[in-house]
Amino acid sequence: MQEALAEARECMPKYAHPFLSKDFTEHQLYAIQVLRRFLKTDIEGVIQKVADSADLLEALGLEAMPDYATLFQAEARLRRKGFLEEF
Repeated sequence: MQEALAEARECMPKYAHPFLSKDFTEHQLYAIQVLRRFLKTDIEGVIQKVADSADLLEALGLEAMPDYATLFQAEARLRRKGFLEEF
């Protein structure tokens, strides 16, 4: 997860757009998507896994887990920009 965050910080902007919400960075959302692929689970599965783990929340720098819609939209956006491949 730390590697995914570091990689994201090097190659993508912190936020997707100046006028979108600043609750979560693109780096955090990317790292969650990488974790989801690593765990071979769906969005609900990764939400449950991260929300249940204080260590994962801390590693991601999150106080709360993004909701389903946020992760779904982030996945589509990251895929469209070429940062994620089809799962």
